Amino acid sequence: LKKDAVEAFDVRFDTKELERFLSFLKSRYGKPLSEVKDSYQRKDRPDRHVVKVLWESGKDRAVLTAQLEKRRASMLVSRGNFDEEIYRVR
Repeated sequence: LKKDAVEAFDVRFDTKELERFLSFLKSRYGKPLSEVKDSYQRKDRPDRHVVKVLWESGKDRAVLTAQLEKRRASMLVSRGNFDEEIYRVR
């Protein structure tokens, strides 16, 4: 938080590097608060496989999400109430 402005950044990376990226993050920032791997069955389409990992420390938060069928995965790192502030209608 700087001068009452919410700050965050979003990192995109190749899903093929997911395990390597997770290994680095865990060695650097420790065990995540939660780590979930879900599979969603869909009619007439292939199943969707999703990985969600969350780290939190005070007001700092990092959320990694990856759909294994997609080429790119994402990790959003933010401080404070970024999700509420960025989408708030002014």
